[in-house]
Amino acid sequence: MKRLLSSVATLGLALLGLTASAPAAAGQTVCVYDPAGRTGFMFKMAQGWATQAASWGAQVELKPYNDEATAVNDFTAGSCDGVMASGVRLQKYNPATYSVEAVGGVPTYDLLGPVLKTLQTKPNYTPMFDAGAYETVGMWPLGAVYVMVRDRSLDRVGDLAGKRVASLDYDSASALAVKRMGGVGVSADLATLGPAFNNGEIDVCFLPATAYTPFELWHGIGDKGGIISEPLLQVTFQILIHDGKFPDGFGDKSRAWVAGDFATGLAAIKKAEAEIPKTTWIPVDGAAQKEFAAFAQQMRIQLRDQGAYDGRVLSLLKKARCNADGTRAECAQNLE
Repeated sequence: MKRLLSSVATLGLALLGLTASAPAAAGQTVCVYDPAGRTGFMFKMAQGWATQAASWGAQVELKPYNDEATAVNDFTAGSCDGVMASGVRLQKYNPATYSVEAVGGVPTYDLLGPVLKTLQTKPNYTPMFDAGAYETVGMWPLGAVYVMVRDRSLDRVGDLAGKRVASLDYDSASALAVKRMGGVGVSADLATLGPAFNNGEIDVCFLPATAYTPFELWHGIGDKGGIISEPLLQVTFQILIHDGKFPDGFGDKSRAWVAGDFATGLAAIKKAEAEIPKTTWIPVDGAAQKEFAAFAQQMRIQLRDQGAYDGRVLSLLKKARCNADGTRAECAQNLE
């Protein structure tokens, strides 16, 4: 009888264990933002990731959204177990991963690849992905953000004083940038930014080249405007999940795979940039580059001190910049 009771108890515990792990087996829903919907390159990257996720114990269903705010709001409300959106949109959930998008932090794609790989694969950076009730499980490149102007004579930071500049109402860096430039901030969202620029409601906006076609920005640029060729920052496409909704160890496996998929995102970005007419780009001279570098450094320090940027990430970005070009003025300083 004792053996029978022991066997029954063991079976009961096993069944309880199966019940506890059932949510992971039942499948997970991930909200995916892509302005082009299912046909966009962001959603296609998500599909590749979802296929791989099956080998990590997750059966992922993707839900496309062409409005980023709605995708993130549905995630927050619990309608989705995960969400894919820009780091700037997800900054309130995980400021550390958002710090990769620091102003002037990563000047080139050649630097961005190693930076994202280091962050996502080196154990000493693993804690930064844990955001309490949330976990960031992947960061792809989404493209350099450029300053787009309706008047191409505005080709330096100092030229933007007094101009109407779009400021994302959920981004502390955006608001500070406009203030330090001396611009007149106009509150905007991704859903309103494109139309506002195209209709002349704002003079300047900050967007990646991948937004040029879906937002039809050629209407706002016209014959007199352009895109300043010096990158303002790098935006990333991040995967954020609710804690406990995916199998144990899922985050490490997901981040490692996404880090290895860097080339997929980069190919789409370079294609989008190549499709923009060459005459649209505004060249930047050495003096303007130095002016911007000083401006960006001051912004990073201020936002770090305010808690918007993570100092660990800023240190890594500075190391990458100085390894690539030791003549930069910041390399002789100990400010970041």
